[in-house]
Amino acid sequence: MRFKFALVTAIVLTTLVVVSCGTKTSNAFSASFYDTPSSIPANAPGTIIRFETMNAPFPESQAWRVMYTSFGINDEPIVVTGMVFAPTSPVPAGGRPVVSWSHPTTGIEDPCAPSRSPKPYDDVQGLADFLNLGWVVVATDYQGLGTDGMHPYLVGASEAHGTIDIVRAARNMNETGASSNYFVFGHSQGGQAALFAGQLSETYAPELQLLGVAAAAPAGLLVPLFQADKNTAAGAVLGSYAVVSWSDIFGYDEATVVKPSLSERVHAVTNKCVVGGSRLSDIELGINDLILKGRMWSADPATTAPWSNQFALNTAAQSPITAPLLLTQGTADKIITPSTTAALTAMYVAMGNTDATEQLMDGVDHMKAGKASVPYVVLFFQRLAN
Repeated sequence: MRFKFALVTAIVLTTLVVVSCGTKTSNAFSASFYDTPSSIPANAPGTIIRFETMNAPFPESQAWRVMYTSFGINDEPIVVTGMVFAPTSPVPAGGRPVVSWSHPTTGIEDPCAPSRSPKPYDDVQGLADFLNLGWVVVATDYQGLGTDGMHPYLVGASEAHGTIDIVRAARNMNETGASSNYFVFGHSQGGQAALFAGQLSETYAPELQLLGVAAAAPAGLLVPLFQADKNTAAGAVLGSYAVVSWSDIFGYDEATVVKPSLSERVHAVTNKCVVGGSRLSDIELGINDLILKGRMWSADPATTAPWSNQFALNTAAQSPITAPLLLTQGTADKIITPSTTAALTAMYVAMGNTDATEQLMDGVDHMKAGKASVPYVVLFFQRLAN
């Protein structure tokens, strides 16, 4: 959940990035890259549908925008987009470990896909560090961001599929030298994605070896987090994303939880993308965000059926993560309350993951949590890789 709320509409964002389809060494893209193919392989998640070269983020590195196959919330075959990064040095014997980065909230509209951003590398946390280690880094956009259909916001299994399947996609690219060993690192919404990827990894991708999971300020315990945030401006934005996403995907009646007089403002909020949060220290709010703050709810969706079903299904720590687990948490975080991350850690330990640990980061707020976590995560992953 990256929290500078850009006062830029989806139309403007799209206008800024659409260029010729033939561009091969630029971070600009053609809108046609994101078109869904007429046929999607149904039994081979991680199949590369198309890819194109992007500018190298650093010397002696290479990057690609990719479209790959995955499974949606109903286990239907879908395509997902994202980015793949690899060193240009010779591939070592046994291949390169892969770090799958799961991004924080960017929005629910197609222009909010990180691979469409004018600066797509800036918020892939630890990118330089992992490339310097000689590792591959992959960064999914998640289902429905950039591609057809609504983005299933805060739907853990959907996020996990995209996060794991892009590892498979990287292994299907000869240029990467990616091995079957991988790590998952995510922040906020991406922390939820990382936790669900950890929970699903053994059954969803048994041919891969998950070496470790790191979740920075994760959206793990949804009910207490919603209760803490629902009357804040940030909570109005994130709540609007969830309401519009879930009503579209699951057919829930928005009017059962949102005041009808404010519905138009809720939908206006969801046209915005959240960009560059890890580089900012303040939340920039629009008029709709401020009007919705503390006013938008007619009922509590965390306790109102059927909305409450999604809170239950998408709360983490319902099944074990057998790989070593690191949770990081800033003490100054007002979005993900520190007590929920402490509770998550205890829950995973109680399920038998004695390698589950928490790292507190003094004075770190929510937007900085991903970046501030990098030194701890790099050391954690290095220890597990050796």
